[in-house]
Amino acid sequence: MLVSQLTFSFFLTLFLLSIGLLYLYFKNNFDKKFLYAGLFFFSGAGFLFSSYLMNLEIPPESIVFWNKFMFACIFAFFYCFPHFIYSMLDKPYTKKFSLLSGIFSAIIIFLLFATDLFIKNKTIEFAGHFRALKTNLNYFIVFLLILWTVYLFYDVIKYFKNKKPQMIDVRPMIAGIIIAIVFGTVDIVGTFLNIPVIPAIPDPFIFGIFFLMITFAWSFLSQYSIIFANLSKSREEIENLIAKSNKSFLEFVQLIAKTLDAKDEYTAGHSLRVLDYAMKIAEELNLSKNDKELLKQACLLHDIGKIGIPDGILNKKGKLTEKEMMYIKNHPILAKKILGTVGDFQPILEIVYSHHERVDGKGYPEGLRHDKIPLLARIIAVADTFDAMTSERPYRRAKTKEEAIEELKRVKDTQLDGEIVDIFIKILNTH
Repeated sequence: MLVSQLTFSFFLTLFLLSIGLLYLYFKNNFDKKFLYAGLFFFSGAGFLFSSYLMNLEIPPESIVFWNKFMFACIFAFFYCFPHFIYSMLDKPYTKKFSLLSGIFSAIIIFLLFATDLFIKNKTIEFAGHFRALKTNLNYFIVFLLILWTVYLFYDVIKYFKNKKPQMIDVRPMIAGIIIAIVFGTVDIVGTFLNIPVIPAIPDPFIFGIFFLMITFAWSFLSQYSIIFANLSKSREEIENLIAKSNKSFLEFVQLIAKTLDAKDEYTAGHSLRVLDYAMKIAEELNLSKNDKELLKQACLLHDIGKIGIPDGILNKKGKLTEKEMMYIKNHPILAKKILGTVGDFQPILEIVYSHHERVDGKGYPEGLRHDKIPLLARIIAVADTFDAMTSERPYRRAKTKEEAIEELKRVKDTQLDGEIVDIFIKILNTH
């Protein structure tokens, strides 16, 4: 009873495994590794199911049918066994080999069901169990399968020595093949002697195939556990590389920002201060990590367009002429052109381009109104305006913090986003 329960449990396990593998075959661009594994374990599941049924009290005609079904699953190994092994080891094989093994298996299985050349339509009692009467031809085919398995065993060992697979533990496979060969041989000897060679195991060949399926399932699943372990390790290494790359990228952006600030002797450190103010606003707004990263880059590069403004205009102490103001108003346009040449800066183009827009539509370069202006650009506008007011300029003195706050209140909802201004003033009053 316990043996039957174990057999059914293993049948169910292999059946579900085979269904899962066939599903993966269709989901992974028809990867034949999953197809052959699915067919192999499906044959094993059919073998175990028929073995389970034959240990129950069923009619003689059913015993004959399920005996034939069992050997059909076994003879299917002529095709699916080598394909499964070679696909696991990534060992190449020819189309001719695949075609011949498939045709041979199909012919044997057809003759098995269509004729009594292999199994007679009557039963005999052997070791306390009723079994269908098998012919010498059936045992000859089983013997061929054993020889086929021996050859595959030799081929696997040779391949393993010449090119050791890194993603699979072949030791359970080798143990399973050896046990299947030994117990298959014992079964043939016992049949010809008409006595069970091992009384505790009335069907040695069934036991051998059963053990073969278990060891191959172990090897197949361990293959993917090794792959997943390596993937986890690779993922950690990639994440570390990305972190280092992001750090280097940010340092590069900061270097550009410092270079730009150095161009204007009155605004040294401006970009970093704008960054500091903007990130505090972002925290209050609970922006996502991705938005914060974009905001960080945009803050550091928001004035990159000033590289096209002559130093004489940037540092002029008097009032700018209309022509000189055109240089100033064109710097967001130039910034977009410069950053647009670098793929990594594509997400911040509109942010940098729009940071001088006003919520009342009187800003530049497009004259956009409130919601048409990106949120991150509106944040930068508030931070940029405050730092500009509290910094020395060639044409005026720096405002005090209190004066700058009053000016922010005056221009909110016209020049600047009122909600962001209120949040920023709250931040300033708590520091």
